[in-house]
Amino acid sequence: MGPGLGLGLFRLIMSIWVIDHHYQWSVHYIQAWFVEHFGREHFGYLGIGHVAVMCFFVLSGYVITWVLNNKYPLNAVGIKAFLVGRFIRIYPLYWTILLIILAVMVAVMGWHPERIPQMEPERILGDLMLIPYGIIGFFHFLNRYAYGMIDVPAWTLPYDFVFYLMAPWVVPRRRVLAAIVGFELLYLGVLALAGPQNFMGGSEAVGRSWHEAYFTSGHAAILAFCIGALGYYYRQVNIPRPALIGAMLALLYLTFAPYGLTNYYVNHLLVMLVALVLVLGLKKRSKLDNLLGELTYSTYLLHVPLLESLAWLGLSFASVMALPLTYLLSFLTVKFFEAPLEARRAAITRRMLAGVPADAPADLPGTRWVLGAVAALLVVSGLHNLWRLAF
Repeated sequence: MGPGLGLGLFRLIMSIWVIDHHYQWSVHYIQAWFVEHFGREHFGYLGIGHVAVMCFFVLSGYVITWVLNNKYPLNAVGIKAFLVGRFIRIYPLYWTILLIILAVMVAVMGWHPERIPQMEPERILGDLMLIPYGIIGFFHFLNRYAYGMIDVPAWTLPYDFVFYLMAPWVVPRRRVLAAIVGFELLYLGVLALAGPQNFMGGSEAVGRSWHEAYFTSGHAAILAFCIGALGYYYRQVNIPRPALIGAMLALLYLTFAPYGLTNYYVNHLLVMLVALVLVLGLKKRSKLDNLLGELTYSTYLLHVPLLESLAWLGLSFASVMALPLTYLLSFLTVKFFEAPLEARRAAITRRMLAGVPADAPADLPGTRWVLGAVAALLVVSGLHNLWRLAF
């Protein structure tokens, strides 16, 4: 990568892939070429946006582990400061955009919860809270609540916050991380051998089933998070530039032509592992790189509402117009909303941690209860899902 460009540029590329997935550029151009030359049965279902989401989860696991190991003491005060910081980082901008979307929806379509599920009061409450969606999303027959959110791309935020809640107890313990990864690999392996793809015929039906049964579930997210978190402890590994280039090409291959390589589940795992190679290899930071990374959260939340608004207005080439508008609004959002908020968050964190020695001994309250709850969630939901698939 260029001088001073690293994880921020990687985040930018992944955010563009998410935008492309929703704007359908690859579907209209690249997919048509693949189908014409190789046949539809050889065109993969992973999709460029699916790959990018998994990469973001892996990156988030790595970054949160770095943050907890370097910025917060692992005691009651440190955990509280960490969670308050995460709340300030995620919720204010999300709530602002969500309420604007709701206001526009009501103004345009009226209030019709009886025929628009997203307008049902309990669904609006769930969208506002996020966390309940992240928990029930481990039961993949209920993950439609998260995936059907008002701001469509925000479906990943509930899983982010569930990981934030468990992270202070989980990520400092490599054995716990390894145990979670091992369990989730077993779960993925069972699905790969006997999952929905054996119950439905045709690549498109199989793809949809994989999408609903695994990709949008908490199990896929927690595996990616924990792979990224484990990767933090091997961050000193030197990844040469040719390997980084090869990893990016591998992501493109897994995106556009994976079907028949293995299956949807194993390809999904390969994406996580390739993403980890990139995360470990892209360590440079600079002001430009930081800015590129900071743009991703607002672009993630804004790009679909902007596209839908322009399309509703009947504008030609809505997706072409929505892209520069997304980045313009994102830049303004970072400058006038997120930057002041980040300064406020940093001040609150400093005040909360004042007087707490940086080398204060770890004293995590409720460790057994939290780890027990995490284990119960993973095991009970996993067994429930497999039972439902079998019967």
